[in-house]
Amino acid sequence: MAPAHPSLLVCPGWNDHGKPQYERLRAVLEPRGWHCRRAGIPDADWDRGERKSESRADSLAQVLKDYDALAETPGTDAAAIGVLGFSYGAYEAAMLTASRSPAWLALRSPALYPDEDWTQPKEELDSDALQRYRRLRIRPGENRALACCAAYRGDVLLIESGCDEVIPREVIENYAEAFGNARSLTRRVLPGADHELSAEQHRTAYHALAVSWLAERWSERRGGMRAGDARAA
Repeated sequence: MAPAHPSLLVCPGWNDHGKPQYERLRAVLEPRGWHCRRAGIPDADWDRGERKSESRADSLAQVLKDYDALAETPGTDAAAIGVLGFSYGAYEAAMLTASRSPAWLALRSPALYPDEDWTQPKEELDSDALQRYRRLRIRPGENRALACCAAYRGDVLLIESGCDEVIPREVIENYAEAFGNARSLTRRVLPGADHELSAEQHRTAYHALAVSWLAERWSERRGGMRAGDARAA
């Protein structure tokens, strides 16, 4: 029987130009046996008219569809699926865990939104009110995404940009505190990095960190599987 493979679903940020970053990840992971897929949520290639009508509910439905398609890929180990999200995509990745159980969750500069207006087009949300909200101390009982994080039992990588001009530090702290029941929580800061990782040195550091962390999690799983086989024998 052919060995099962780990998989990674990548959820881009809103209006994200991150396809080169995704291809860079895929170019490293696929030769190592990973199946990779990029979620079909709004990025820079979307028509502006289409993007204006997209709600957070629409995006979550698409992310779930992409996750299921990845899980059904022949040869995939359904218990070894990771989800990596950036900003808006990281928020949607956290929401996904309410109904799916990825083994690994990597969030870079995750965004946070109030629960209200879930079905309202994302671009119609009040940006000033949103920035005020993101400065607050918010607990899992007060936010659906954070409640999903509190219920999550897998491994988490939480990456913060040291000079993020979009996601304030309070959001990162809210996420970190919400992951109290996770199997593990690894926090990393990219010193001097902005939200978009516009400098090559920060993109390189981020990719090295993500690939290393994912490889370690897969190695741990394979080690556990081998130990289980030995006990069964």
